[in-house]
Amino acid sequence: MRNHASKMNGAILQGIRPFFLQMKQINSLVWRGISYNGEPVFLKAAVKKETIKKQIEISSAGATSFVPYIPFADGEWMKESGGLTFACMKAIEGRALDYSIKEDRFLALEKTNHFQDEVQGIVSKHIPYVSLTRKWTNRFIRFKQNLDSEVLSCEQEKLINYFLTIGESVLSEMMEVEQLERSAYRRHCIVHGDPAHHNFIFNFDQLLLIDGDLISYAPREYDYLQLINRMLPHCNWSLEEWEKSHISSLRHCIEHSSLRRLLAYPADFYREWLMNPSGRNELLVKTEQQKEKRSSFIRQVL
Repeated sequence: MRNHASKMNGAILQGIRPFFLQMKQINSLVWRGISYNGEPVFLKAAVKKETIKKQIEISSAGATSFVPYIPFADGEWMKESGGLTFACMKAIEGRALDYSIKEDRFLALEKTNHFQDEVQGIVSKHIPYVSLTRKWTNRFIRFKQNLDSEVLSCEQEKLINYFLTIGESVLSEMMEVEQLERSAYRRHCIVHGDPAHHNFIFNFDQLLLIDGDLISYAPREYDYLQLINRMLPHCNWSLEEWEKSHISSLRHCIEHSSLRRLLAYPADFYREWLMNPSGRNELLVKTEQQKEKRSSFIRQVL
């Protein structure tokens, strides 16, 4: 099995290996390499060429908040091999952020704001437009479809049904959000789209966003809704930490009722359920432990 996987990997990289002295796979679509001029790089691949193109465009536009992309040794920015499109990122050492640490939460919010400031107004046919209503509706439907095969206890069923009810409630009142999206599209507002802790790389010299696969045109608030959703379990399910932030788009998520109610949508629960089927029982246990505080928060924002 391992030999078969190695052969598959070799076939995919057939058109790429000649440009590198060394290559080591990090995950399914990322490799660490040493180019023939001795430069350490990360090699990133994507099924869709546009996914790579938009990240090169963001980097080439001078966004210092985003990981720099660099050309291959022959000067080309992209290569195609094995049905994938490849590009090179500068290899930067550092650690991921940790949202259980207050200072790291602050850094993530500040860097996201920095990124959004730098990229706003960039016009590209490779950057898609996001409809949050469509995205969340699709995730909700997929979540419901993935419940049939699960054997749940009575308490677990109650928890699942509770999150289904909350999801439906939020999705039923998103008209104002669609107006916000139209305004963002006109102004070419760009969001990173996936500000998870592991998509920041931090060292003493700098903090950068990486993995821009989900970069899109959308209201700036969408990145902050994601960040708050990921950080709330570490903040005792309280919004107090961000109420006086200088970042206006972050404050909008708290001050405007149409945005604040979106924080009730259990995006994190749906996401983990769908992405990690083998960890569903652990997810249910962890979520049950925070149910009382989370339920109180949901009542507050709805």
